[in-house]
Amino acid sequence: MKRSLFIVIIFLFPLSAVYADDMYPNIALIQTDADNQMIMGVTEKAAANIFYQTHPDIYDFLIFYHTFTPQLNMQQGLLITYTVKGIGREGYNPTGPASAWGSGGRLMGGARMCHIDQYPDDPDDNMKFPLAGLTSTELLAHEMSHYWFAAMEYKKEGMEKNHPGFRGCEGNSGENGACSPNQHWSYYFNSGPSVMYGSDITDNGDGSFTFTHSSPRKYSPFDQYVMGFRAPGEVGELFYLCDYADESMCKEGNPALPTPHTAAPDTVSGKTKIAFTIDDVIRAMGERVPSSTDAPKHFNVGFIMVSKPGFVPFPQQLEKLEKIRVRFQEWFTWATDGRATICTELDGDCESTETPDDDDPVIDDDSIVVEDNTVIPDEEVTPDESVTDNTVSPDETVQDEEVKDENSETPDNNTEQPADEEEVGCGCTIVF
Repeated sequence: MKRSLFIVIIFLFPLSAVYADDMYPNIALIQTDADNQMIMGVTEKAAANIFYQTHPDIYDFLIFYHTFTPQLNMQQGLLITYTVKGIGREGYNPTGPASAWGSGGRLMGGARMCHIDQYPDDPDDNMKFPLAGLTSTELLAHEMSHYWFAAMEYKKEGMEKNHPGFRGCEGNSGENGACSPNQHWSYYFNSGPSVMYGSDITDNGDGSFTFTHSSPRKYSPFDQYVMGFRAPGEVGELFYLCDYADESMCKEGNPALPTPHTAAPDTVSGKTKIAFTIDDVIRAMGERVPSSTDAPKHFNVGFIMVSKPGFVPFPQQLEKLEKIRVRFQEWFTWATDGRATICTELDGDCESTETPDDDDPVIDDDSIVVEDNTVIPDEEVTPDESVTDNTVSPDETVQDEEVKDENSETPDNNTEQPADEEEVGCGCTIVF
């Protein structure tokens, strides 16, 4: 496999390097030794600064996968630059500004996805516990979409304060069942279903409600409003379920982790249906600015594979990330009902980057595009021998925890598989 080394980068960054791979030209290969202090975004920020030395400032989001288990081992959205109002993110840029990442200002956000080996070979396969309610494509969408989600609340006429009842939280911890809302939809919120958790709930009209878990997760009409893809009048019915008849008590929350796709439907009774409207949301959050008329509908997304100095990814790791990249690009159009697109090619020049017109057909909500993405344009890729140890050890809890290993990799001149004793961690996403 041919690889080209940019000598100027080594001169500027003695412990860092940028590699290019002819077989996978749309994956940037970055080497950096920045992985310390258990601080979110340190590794990714260092990799981004190296990346921008050889790539133009044309990216809205950067996606980072690793060939090692980072010290802070959990997937997380990277929230960098905010200009949107009315979604609860004003003044919120915990990992910004864009200049700290090497961008002149365009970079909006990104996602750190940790060790590539923990993901299934098929991007549409379910993740391992505790993220078995998401495919690897849906998990990537979940993390990247934290740029928009989930800080929304509502306020009905006569209410003195905003109400977070349809957001998830970690449990009853305050007076009257109040808790600190997290950045996900509540399990009892009829989210659609959404990649930001929640549930696909049917009101049976007799006081019972059925939860369907098998539906592919996407962006619900309400999600699309938050993202700027739908006008308020296109959102439709909104409701969540509560243990209390008194709406002011409906703040009990829940961890919000999704139920596995393989779970059978279940029906619950004894819950109170709390309905609210998009006008109630706007009353609490303010008008979304820019509106769906002016909000961007196309985004450039760069994929980066991060390794430690002196190491390059195994061929099967690059093949796996290429499948994720291609699948995510086509999935995003389906998941937004044809209202938005992304380009994941590093030159930003995809063949179908036109924003869908209002008259264009919207992809059927009940269908999902599934293709065999093992063929790279203009070149057929023969899959290499699979990694011998791609398993994820089930966590006993869903709390974020440090996964300790030696972060070992095989040098460039060694074709052996990753050591069996290396633990490929699966980070939780309770906080973000």
